Amino acid sequence: MGIDLSFPPGTPLRQPGPIERYMPPLEEGSVTQVLQDLVNTDDLIIDPFGASPQLVREAALMGHSVLVTANNPVTRFVIHYTALPLSRSNLQAALAKFSTALKDGSRLEPFLKDLYRTLCSRCGGVVSADYFVWDKEREEPILKGYECPHCSHAVEEPTSEVDRGLAQSHARRGLQFAMALEQISPPGDPYRRHAEAALSVYPGRAIFALITLVNKMNQMEFESRLIPAAQALLLFTFDACNALWTYPEGRLRPRRLSLSPQYVENNVWKALERAVEAWSLDGGHVQVNRWPEDGLPAPGEITIYPGSARFLSETLARVVPKWILTALPRPNQVYWTLSALWAAWLWGREEAMPIKVALRRRRYDWFWHARALRAVFSKVRLILEERSRVLTFVPEAEPGFIGATFMGMDGAGFKLQGTALRVSESQALFQWQVDPTTGDKIPEIVLESILADAVKEMLEARGEPTAFIILHAAALGRLAEERLLGTYWDGDWSNPLSVLAGKLETVLYDRDTFVRVGRTTEIERGMYWLVNPKNAKEPLSDRVEASVLQILRENEGVGREEVFNMVYETFRGFLCPDKRFVENCLQSYAVLHPDGVTWHLREEDDLVARQRDKEEIRDLLVEIGTKMGFNMSGEDEIIWNDDEGIPQFRFCIQETAKLGGALLPSEYPLTFVVPGGRAALVMAKARRDPRLAEWLKSGLRILKFRHIRRLATETTLTRENLNQRFTIDPPEHQDPQLPLL
Repeated sequence: MGIDLSFPPGTPLRQPGPIERYMPPLEEGSVTQVLQDLVNTDDLIIDPFGASPQLVREAALMGHSVLVTANNPVTRFVIHYTALPLSRSNLQAALAKFSTALKDGSRLEPFLKDLYRTLCSRCGGVVSADYFVWDKEREEPILKGYECPHCSHAVEEPTSEVDRGLAQSHARRGLQFAMALEQISPPGDPYRRHAEAALSVYPGRAIFALITLVNKMNQMEFESRLIPAAQALLLFTFDACNALWTYPEGRLRPRRLSLSPQYVENNVWKALERAVEAWSLDGGHVQVNRWPEDGLPAPGEITIYPGSARFLSETLARVVPKWILTALPRPNQVYWTLSALWAAWLWGREEAMPIKVALRRRRYDWFWHARALRAVFSKVRLILEERSRVLTFVPEAEPGFIGATFMGMDGAGFKLQGTALRVSESQALFQWQVDPTTGDKIPEIVLESILADAVKEMLEARGEPTAFIILHAAALGRLAEERLLGTYWDGDWSNPLSVLAGKLETVLYDRDTFVRVGRTTEIERGMYWLVNPKNAKEPLSDRVEASVLQILRENEGVGREEVFNMVYETFRGFLCPDKRFVENCLQSYAVLHPDGVTWHLREEDDLVARQRDKEEIRDLLVEIGTKMGFNMSGEDEIIWNDDEGIPQFRFCIQETAKLGGALLPSEYPLTFVVPGGRAALVMAKARRDPRLAEWLKSGLRILKFRHIRRLATETTLTRENLNQRFTIDPPEHQDPQLPLL
C-alpha cells in the first residue's frame, strides 16, 4: 500500500498573477509546506512542465535550486517576471511612453480611449466607457459601463444606437485583422485558417486597438530596461481584451475558444492601465538564469530551459536530481492557442513556432493527456535513479485528470507511492518513485474485484457516503500502486481510461454491495455508500470535529493555518477533509481573538463548563418528563417510558454535533440534545451526508440546550402539545422566541 500524504494547506493567492486564469490554481504556501516536510534544501528540483509560476517561485524562495522547462514563450515570460518582478516605476514609464506615442496626429492614449466613447446619461458629457456587454446572437453591444469624469455618474446601462454603430464600424475582418493574422500566419501557411479561428475570439474594435499598440511598440525605441515592462503591459492587455470574459459571471477559467451568449468587451487603453497594477508583484526577488548557457542554478535561483522536457535529459549529463516537483498542466486549448498568437505579436513568428501546432488542435481528451504525460515522464525517468522521487500537484483535479495522471505515470515507469486529495478545492498531490518492474495483465473479473475491494475499503475507512471522485481515485490508485495500469497501454482497448471507467461504473452498480445516495443520476456527481456498513469506522465528519475540538482544548490560542496543519496531519491521503468543513468546526467551537490571528475555545465549550451543562440538561429532562407523567430510565441516555414501560422518547445529551448514532438501526427514534452553538455544524454535516439530510427532514429531532431550558419554565406544556413544542427551535434557526399561548 502507498503512503497517505498530509495535504499541504495553503491560502488563496494574495496577489493573483497577470494571466492567472490560465495557470494551475495552487494555493499560496502549499508548495512551501510540501518542501518543508519532504525535501532537503540542498536538493536540486526539476519542474518538467513549468505550468505554475507560483510553484517555481515558492521553491526558489525557500532556497532550493530550481531547473524548470517551459516550451511556451508566454509561460517563460510569466515565470521570469513572477520570480523577478518588474518595478512599478518601469511599468509606469512604459505606459507613459505608449501614452505619448503619436497616432493620426494625436497622442495614442486619447486616440484609443476615443474608440470606446459614449455619452453620459446624466450630464451628456463625452466619456470613454470601461466596457461594453455584447449579445452574441444579436452581434451588438447591449450594455455599457462607465464612470463619468465630469459628474462622477457611475452606471451600467443599455447602449444607444450611436454606441452600437460605433462598435460595429470596426469589422472583425478589416485591415487590422489581416495585419494581426500576418504576424503569425502569412498566406500559404497551413496553419492560417486555424489562426483565423483563434482571432475570432477578439472583437473587431479590440483587434484594431491591439494591433495599433503592437505596431507602435515595434516602431518606438524603448530603453532596454523598459522593453520587458512594455511587453508585460501588452501581454496582460491581450488577455483582458479578448471576448472570453463572460457576463455576468466575470472572471472564469475559459476552456474552449467559443463565445458565451453574453460577453464583455473591455476598453483596451484602460486594460493597459490596469496592467501596471497586475504586474507590480510583491515578495522577494529571485535570480533567473537560462539553461544550458548559465549552467545549473545556485541555491535560491531559477534556471529556465526554453524547450520541451522530452529533450532536457539530453543536456543533463551526469546530473541526477533527487526530486521532480511539478504542477501537472491540464489540457487547455484556449491558453495554448492564444499563447501562439500572443508570442507572435510580441516576439515574432519564429518565437511562436514551437507551440504553433496548438492552433490546429481543437480537442483534447483525457487519454490524449495520458499519452502526453507518458511521453514526457518516459524521458524524465532517464535522468532519475530509484532513490529519486516525483511529486505531482494536480490542481483542478477531477476523475478524468486523475485517471490520466495515473495512467501516464504508470506507463512511464513510475509507481504510485503517496496520495492526498481535497475534493471541494479540487486539489490533489501524488508522490511517485521509479519502478523498474511492471505488473502482469490480469483477467477482467480479477480487475473488477480489485476495484470493488478498493472502493469498499475506502468507504469503510471514511465511514460515510463518499463522492465519486474519491472512490475513483482510490480504485485506480490501487492499480497504480501495483503497476497494473501500464499493462493496458498496448492491449486491445483503444482507450483504456474509458474502459476502466466503465468497469468502475459496473462495480458501483452492484446493488448487493453499494448504494447511491442523494438525488443526482450522474455517476460522477453521485455519492455512494455500503449496503452493509458493519465494518465502517465512525463517520469522518465526526472524527474531524473531535480533532478540532481537541486541538482547541489543548492549545490556549492557535492560528487558523496551525489548525489545518494538525487536522491534515491526522487525516491524510483520501481522508483529507474539505477546508470549508474544517472551518465550520473551528467556527462552531472557537472565537477569533481581537488580534485577528489566533482562535480561542469559547468559554462555554470548556470541558468543565460543558460537563455542568450536560448534568443540568439531564436533570431538566428528568424534571420535564416526570411532569409529563413519563417514567424515567437510562444513564447514558434519558428515556421517557409510558405507563406500560414502552419508550416514547430517547434523549442523547452531548456537547458535540456527532450524529453517527442517528443512522444506526434502532427500534425507537433517538433525539439528540446539543448546545445551540452546534446547530450550524449539524447543518454543515447534513450538506455533506444525504442520509443526515433525510434524517433531519423525517421529523426526528435535534434539540438545543437553550430550548430544554425554556421548556422547563413553560407552564402550558402537555403531552398533547409536546411534539409541537419540540419543533419550535430547529437546528437551522438561530434563536427564536417561544410563542405565548
